Amino acid sequence: MVVIKSQFYKEKGVLVTNLKLHSELNFQGVVLDFETTSYDTAEGKIICVGVLSEREAVSIVRTLKAKEEYFHNLIRDLIKSYLKKGYKLYAYNSPFEEKWLKECLGLKVKVEEIMKPAKEITYLLRDKFGKHKYPKLRELIHPRLFSYFGFSKWDIDSREVGLLWKQHLESNDINTLEWIAQHNLLDLLTEFELLTIWNPFMEKFLNNPSLVEEKST
Repeated sequence: MVVIKSQFYKEKGVLVTNLKLHSELNFQGVVLDFETTSYDTAEGKIICVGVLSEREAVSIVRTLKAKEEYFHNLIRDLIKSYLKKGYKLYAYNSPFEEKWLKECLGLKVKVEEIMKPAKEITYLLRDKFGKHKYPKLRELIHPRLFSYFGFSKWDIDSREVGLLWKQHLESNDINTLEWIAQHNLLDLLTEFELLTIWNPFMEKFLNNPSLVEEKST
C-alpha cells in the first residue's frame, strides 16, 4: 500500500515526496539516505535521495525522463545547501553514503554514523560473551504501527529497489517508483528515531558496561 502520494514534476523528470514533521521539531542536521541499483558505484546508479532536516523529510526519485547528470547536479546542490548552513550529515552505514558522494557527486564530506552506539555495544557484547550478531536497522527500530495495525505491506525490501527501477525503465510507469519513495521515507524516519531518541539511551550502556546483560540478543 502506497500511503504517501508523490508529486511528479514532468519538466524536471523527478518524483518528489514531502512529509512535514511535527511543528515542534527543528533538526539542525541532515539524515541522508541514498537508494541505488547496486552497492558498487562503478556499476550502479543513484535513483533516489532522501533527506530529513529541520521540519521536513523529502524523498526525490529519478525517473526515465531525468538525465543522470541533471539528477546528480540536483543532489549535489541540495547537499551543498545544507553544508552552507553548517549542518552535519548523518547516515546508516555512513561509508556507503560517503563513497557515493565522493565517487559520483565529487563531494568529499564527512558523514556521521547513526549506528555508532549500536556497533560499540555489539563489540562490547562480543568481548564479554563471544559471538554476537551485528544488528540491522529494522531489527533495532521497527515502526510499531506496522505490527499494531497490520500494515506490514507498507514497505519493500531494499533489494527490490533495483527491480522496481528496471520495471520503470521498461514500462515508464511512475507508480512503481512511489514504492521506492515510500521505502526511502520510512528509512529516514527510522534512522532519525534511532539517532535522536535511542542513541542517547544506548550511550548510557557504553558509559556503564555492567548494565549489559548476558541475555541480550
